[in-house]
Amino acid sequence: MILGLSHIAFGSDDIGRSTARLAEFGYVLRFDEPMLENNAAKATMLARYQPSHHIRSLAAPGAMAVELLDHGALVGQQAASLVPIFRCASPPAAWQDREESALPMAHGAWPLLELALGQRPRVAYDPELKTQLLWIASSEPQGLFACAMPTEDMEGLEALLTALRFRADPVTGLWSLLTPLAALQARMIPVPYQSHPDWELRALLDAPGCPCIALMAGSGRAKPLALQGECMAFDITVNYTQCTITMIRPQHGPAIELVEKNT
Repeated sequence: MILGLSHIAFGSDDIGRSTARLAEFGYVLRFDEPMLENNAAKATMLARYQPSHHIRSLAAPGAMAVELLDHGALVGQQAASLVPIFRCASPPAAWQDREESALPMAHGAWPLLELALGQRPRVAYDPELKTQLLWIASSEPQGLFACAMPTEDMEGLEALLTALRFRADPVTGLWSLLTPLAALQARMIPVPYQSHPDWELRALLDAPGCPCIALMAGSGRAKPLALQGECMAFDITVNYTQCTITMIRPQHGPAIELVEKNT
């Protein structure tokens, strides 16, 4: 069973600079693993496999948790299946404005985003995160608030979210995890995809942007929830905790990492 969000992964080739940017939104260190084993089974999910990689876990009050991933380099175009949506009173000065046409979304995506977020989000490029993103102005807690999920199959993606224990608000269409714990909450907005040369819908784990969502899972190593797609599982110790990791590349949506703590 899915218990809640572990993190949204951000690809990085300079974790120090990426951390400094996220600190502007109130993110603080949860743990840091500079030389974490990179299980060989993940090689098919990477453009350039190496035996170890650097991960850094960050959290901020009222925001979705983030994990920075450095696989040695960022390869290819930005991952299109998760487009981060930040919430802030005002954007960092270094953000660069972009047109809506810079994103891999059909015209029909924007009314859906506006309904789910209560305002039309704006587009920016963050040179520290090396990521194009959306943001909304708000006095509520700042940080990563949600992710847009461009897809070629809205019905298939919504079925995937339902299997992962997300539920849609019947009025706004904002999908949220079934969890009472704010720290484990995640919010998603499925939107229609439009092909774009700067984005890759089936991105690998060392792509720029957000190639993966990681969820906390209950016990059981078997392939969960009848999800279709490439699947692998392995044991690893992260932050002094023995875990079983199940990686899945479903037919619709981003790579999914299920994190099961072995106690």
